[in-house]
Amino acid sequence: MANPQQTVERIKKIQIQGARAIAVASLNSLKSLAKDKSAGKKELLTKVSRAIDQLKKARPTEPLNQNCLNFVKSQLKIYQASRIDQLKNVLNDSVNFLLNQLTSTDQEIISNGEKIIKSGQNIFTHCHSSTVEGILKSAWQHQKRFKVFNTETRPLFQGRITAKNLSRAKIPVTMVADNAASFLISETSGKDLMMGLVLLGADAILPDGSVINKIGSFGIGQSAYFEKVPLYIVASLLKYDSDGIVPIEIRPSKEIWPQKPKGLKIINFAFDTVPAKYITGLVCEFGVIKPSQVKKLVRKNYPWLI
Repeated sequence: MANPQQTVERIKKIQIQGARAIAVASLNSLKSLAKDKSAGKKELLTKVSRAIDQLKKARPTEPLNQNCLNFVKSQLKIYQASRIDQLKNVLNDSVNFLLNQLTSTDQEIISNGEKIIKSGQNIFTHCHSSTVEGILKSAWQHQKRFKVFNTETRPLFQGRITAKNLSRAKIPVTMVADNAASFLISETSGKDLMMGLVLLGADAILPDGSVINKIGSFGIGQSAYFEKVPLYIVASLLKYDSDGIVPIEIRPSKEIWPQKPKGLKIINFAFDTVPAKYITGLVCEFGVIKPSQVKKLVRKNYPWLI
């Protein structure tokens, strides 16, 4: 089991990628602190608090990770007067509760998302979402037959993860360059290449129903909107950001051009925003909902996020 510092380094290096994977890794790393038999109560609380702060800063654009870590911190604060053995139990129980919650919501989302998949469709996706992948695999296992088109997702090529995993599941998948996505979605690419559905994951869900996702998602959403191709966002409402202010991460320019000409500036945006008006629906643990329903459902089911 990796400790928090090791997990922070792996997150920063994109060795752990995807909102859910980052949250799971962060939570599991906290459990390693409960195994320290030499730490007193005050030291344990200090170590956990410091670890949580470091894990949150490792990827400040991931509300799922932030929300899960904040929940653990709030539980420890409630029971801070307890004995150290009780505190360790609270830490482990909080982490296990969230890990179980993430698993159950993922299964519910896959079940809900499978219902919008139809045989004969061309389905477009971008980057890598384990939940989108889960929906496609589940639909295929239930004898729905379709074709998937996906992006390579520069500069770190996360789309290759999607392509490899779907290929291994014997699902027909075709990759295109990122800058071909809008053309492919449009009717001008040809009748055989017309998309019937766009499925995207999300790193953050904002109060107005818009989402933040991998760079390139805005253009894909815009194309789908103007071409009247249904666009569904696949994500748990645990990714809700109550402030509605998620910084767009700008990553090192060397990811795009390791030996760029001297003086050349490169902006390497990691994420962008898909406006709510481009989104047909959000596939979440509570069904397929409209963007306008997000805040109400969060308030009802996850009041601690607000």
